Amino acid sequence: MNHGRLQMEETKKPNHVHVSVDNSGNVVCKPNPLPATGRDVTLKFVLKTDGYVFPNDGAVVVSEPGLQFPEPSQTVPPSNTIATLLDRNTALATFSYTVTVQQVSSGQLLRIDPTIINGE
Repeated sequence: MNHGRLQMEETKKPNHVHVSVDNSGNVVCKPNPLPATGRDVTLKFVLKTDGYVFPNDGAVVVSEPGLQFPEPSQTVPPSNTIATLLDRNTALATFSYTVTVQQVSSGQLLRIDPTIINGE
C-alpha cells in the first residue's frame, strides 16, 4: 500500500485538518484557512506527529463560537490524535480558533491560531 498516496488523498477530504508539529516545534494546520463544507458538519482534526496528542479538553477552541459552534471540541480516545468539532455552518463568516497539542514526554502545550471559513 502506498501510504504517501493515501495521505495525499486524505488531505483532500472536506472538513478535515491535518495537524503536525514541525522540527522547530511549531504547530501547523493544513488547510489553513479551513473551508467548511455542508450544514451541521463535523470538522475532524487529525494529529500526524508522533509524540504529541490532543489534550482531553480544549483541543480546538473557537474564539467567538456564537451559534455556529454550539459544543466544545471532543478528543477521541484512546490515541487522542483525533479531535472533532461540530460546525452548524449556517452563516457566511470567518472564525478564529486555537488548536492545542501536548507533547507526551514533557507535557508542554503548543498552540496555533488558524481560521475556519463558513459558507463555502
